[in-house]
Amino acid sequence: MEQSAGHITKEQRSHIWLIALVILCLAIFAYDYFYNKPSTDDLAFLFGYNFAIGLVIWAVFCVALGRKHGKKHAAISFLAIFGSLIASGLIGYSQHKTAMIKAATEIQKEYSSLLGSTTDSQGLPKRIESKINTTPTTKGAMGEMERFIKTFMNQMASERNDYLLELEAIGWEKILDPERVKADKTLIQSKTMIQNAKDIVAKYRHRTSTLLDKTRKDISNLDLTESLKQEMRNGFDRGMTKSSSQIDAMWDYEAQIVCEFENIFTLFSERRGKWGVQDGQILFVNETDLKAFNLHLVSIQELLRKQEAIQKQSIEAFDRNMNKLKN
Repeated sequence: MEQSAGHITKEQRSHIWLIALVILCLAIFAYDYFYNKPSTDDLAFLFGYNFAIGLVIWAVFCVALGRKHGKKHAAISFLAIFGSLIASGLIGYSQHKTAMIKAATEIQKEYSSLLGSTTDSQGLPKRIESKINTTPTTKGAMGEMERFIKTFMNQMASERNDYLLELEAIGWEKILDPERVKADKTLIQSKTMIQNAKDIVAKYRHRTSTLLDKTRKDISNLDLTESLKQEMRNGFDRGMTKSSSQIDAMWDYEAQIVCEFENIFTLFSERRGKWGVQDGQILFVNETDLKAFNLHLVSIQELLRKQEAIQKQSIEAFDRNMNKLKN
C-alpha cells in the first residue's frame, strides 16, 4: 500500500526525535562547555546545578517533540540531556582545576621570589629590585585572576620600595650612628629626622589603606562574569577581615619603633653632659642612664620581633590558601 502524502510514520517520528535529541545534546555540550561553566570546585554542586538545568531542558524537549513517544523515550532523552550537561561540566571542572593549580603554583613561586629579595645578606630591609611578570600562565578566568594578583603584589612591592626610599632620604638608617649623634650637638637634626619618620609612617599607612580600597574596586574592571567578580569581592572581604588587624598592627609597631627612638633622644636631651661618644660608642656616666638607654633598644628589638611574627603568620596563611587551591 502506498503511503499518503504528508503522513509521517511512527518510525520517521522516532528518527526525527533521535536526530533532534542528538543535535540538542551536542548544542548543550558546546554551549555549557564554552559559555556556561559554573565557577566551582564542588562536584556535588556541579551535579545539582546541571540536574536542575537538565530538568528544564528535558521538559521543553518533551513538550516539543516527545509527547507521543512514551515513557521509555522520555527517560532516554532525560539521561542524554543530563549526561551532556555532566560531561561538559566534568571536562570544564578538570580544566578549571588544572588552570587553578598552575596559577596558584606560579603565584607562590613569584611570592617566594619577592620575599627572598626584601632583605640583604645581613637580614636588613632592602628595596625590591625585580618586578613580577604579570603575564598569566593560564587562560580564561583563572588567567585574569592570576594577572590581577600579580599586579597587586607588584603594587605592594612598589609601596614598600617608596617607603624605604623616603626613610633612606632622611638618613633614618643612621639615626643612632655614634658619629652622626656626636656631630649633632644640639640634637636638632635628630629631632627633625624623628618627626620626618613619623610623617612618613603616617603617609604610607594611609597609602596602604588607599591601595587596598582601590584593589577591591578594581575587581569590578576585571574581564570576568559578574558572579565571579562578586565571588572575588566576597573572598577579598573575608581575607581583609582577618588581615586588616595584622596590617594595622604592623603600622602600629612601626610607629612605636619611631617613638622609642624619640624616647632615646629625649633621654639624650634631658641627660645632656651625662653621656658622650668615644671610640665609636655612646657611653653614659651612670648606670641608671645606661639601663634606660638599653631598655629602649630592647623595646625596639621586641617590636621588630612582633613584626616578624606577623609576617611569618601572613606567609604561612598565604601558603595554606594557595595549597588549598591546588588540592
